[in-house]
Amino acid sequence: MTSRKLLAAIALTALPFGTACSAAPHTAAPSPSTSAATVSPEPVSEPATKTPAYADPRPSDFAMKFRVKRKHCFGSAGCNVDVEPDLSYEGILPIDPAKSYEITYEITGDESGPVIETISLTNGTSMEYYPSSLSTASSGVKITGKVTDVAETN
Repeated sequence: MTSRKLLAAIALTALPFGTACSAAPHTAAPSPSTSAATVSPEPVSEPATKTPAYADPRPSDFAMKFRVKRKHCFGSAGCNVDVEPDLSYEGILPIDPAKSYEITYEITGDESGPVIETISLTNGTSMEYYPSSLSTASSGVKITGKVTDVAETN
């Protein structure tokens, strides 16, 4: 059996199994001028590093309460009260931890009038302040306060 007849026999037996065989003569690969255009892949860009958005804090972004650390009352003569600020930030965006701020606040309840104090805020969470000593007209006076100014210090 010649090789041509052998190829034809193999092709005929392969047809029932769904495999097609072509006896066409082998053609050369297309030349570069007739090849399909190649598309070079687009360069992969590095994902953009998002810089977090930070707030420019305002006085209205803060809520203030006071913790009474010491209270000594003298009957009808009123009380001496030592308080510490309990400051909370309620802004939408976080405060930049790389910046420092001076937060000025006003305390009401002292019998002599409002007391002005300042808190230093660093790293977005670290506060430095001094307790405030007040004299109230009676033991029932409520100590309140509010932030009046926020200034960046660096």
